[in-house]
Amino acid sequence: MNQQSLFNQLLGELCENISILPDKSEETPENTLRALWLLVTGQHFSPILAQKQELPALNDIQKEELISLVATRLSGVPLAHLTERQHFQGMDYLLSKGLYIPRRETELLAQTTIDTLNNEFSQTPEVRLIDLCCGIGTVALAVGHYCPNTKVYGSDIYAPAIDAAQLNIKHFGLSDRAAFFHGDLFDPFDLNDNRESIHFIVSAPPYISTVKVEQMESEISQHEPREAFDAGPFGLTIFNKLITESPDYLCSGGYLIFECGLGQADFLYTRLSKNGAYNQVEVINDENGNGRVLKARKA
Repeated sequence: MNQQSLFNQLLGELCENISILPDKSEETPENTLRALWLLVTGQHFSPILAQKQELPALNDIQKEELISLVATRLSGVPLAHLTERQHFQGMDYLLSKGLYIPRRETELLAQTTIDTLNNEFSQTPEVRLIDLCCGIGTVALAVGHYCPNTKVYGSDIYAPAIDAAQLNIKHFGLSDRAAFFHGDLFDPFDLNDNRESIHFIVSAPPYISTVKVEQMESEISQHEPREAFDAGPFGLTIFNKLITESPDYLCSGGYLIFECGLGQADFLYTRLSKNGAYNQVEVINDENGNGRVLKARKA
C-alpha cells in the first residue's frame, strides 16, 4: 500500500471510530494520525506541532507499527501517553504513561498569572512563585519560560509527576530557576524560610468530587492518576487549604491564583472575599463565560 492510501485508510478509521474528549479539543483525527505517523519514525510531537511537520516516508515495519498505534489509540489509550508530549501554552511538555495530561483549559490559569506578573512585577528583580499540585510542572514552567525574572517551585503528592517535572526543567532549560518537590501542598516549603516572601501561589488542584471521579470516562479513569482529580466528598478539600494557608506565605500584595471546576467559582469568590487576608478578589471567565480561575491579592 502506498503512503497516501495508508494515510487515507487510517484517517478514515480514526474519523469513524475515535472518541475525542471535550477537554482535549485540540486533538482531531488528522493531527492524531500525523502525530502517530511521526512517532514511528522516532519523532515525538504533540498533535498541535505534528500538524505543522512534513510526513516522512515509512518502511514496511513502520507502517505496521503505525497501524498498531492507531488501534491502540482507538482502544482508549490517550494520545499524549503514546507520543509522550503534550502542548500547553505554546510549549511541548514531556510526560509518560500513567501521568496526568495537562488540559488546554488550564492555560487560563497560566496566562492570568503571566499577565499579572508582567503588569505588576516586571521591575521586581526576583519574583518567587510556588505551584501547588504542580503535576509535570505545567503552570510553573510556563510562567518561568515567559517571565525571566521569576524563580518557580512546585510540589505534588504524586511522585511520578515530580520525576516528569524534573525532566521538563531540563527540557525547557530552566535548571537555574526551577525546582520541584514530592509532598502534599505546602509540606515541602518550610514556613520559617518562606513566610510572607512568596509573590505568587498558583494551583490547578483536584476539584472533582469522589463520586464524580468514579463516573469519569475510561480514557481518564483507566490511564490517568486518580490523585489528579479526586478532591474529596464535595470537591473542595484543597481549596480550603489554599485559601487559609496561602496568606502565611504570600508577601504583601502577592497573589493566590487557582483554577476551579464548573459551578464552583461563586462559592469560592465568597469564601475569599470573607477572608480578611485578601483585599482584591476576582473571577476570571473562560471563553464560554464560565468562571474558571480565582485571583486574590493579599492585603
